[in-house]
Amino acid sequence: MGLVDSKFNAILYSVEGVGAAFVIIFLAAYLGGLPTTNVLHNQPEFRIPLAFLGALLLILVLVSVIMAAWHRTKKGVNA
Repeated sequence: MGLVDSKFNAILYSVEGVGAAFVIIFLAAYLGGLPTTNVLHNQPEFRIPLAFLGALLLILVLVSVIMAAWHRTKKGVNA
């Protein structure tokens, strides 16, 4: 079970890393124009990374949910 657990940990760490990068860019886009009411999420330098990281984050979350469900059924845990 050690190999499966290490793969699952790698997936979880990558979800955390991509999520942190997404939040940093998201906050920079919304707090970057703070003295005014401008929101910078429409500019390509924010929109493209947010779209890419958002899609990657969704994919990684789905993969981790599927892996968790598969691992749970493989262990035979009922709940």
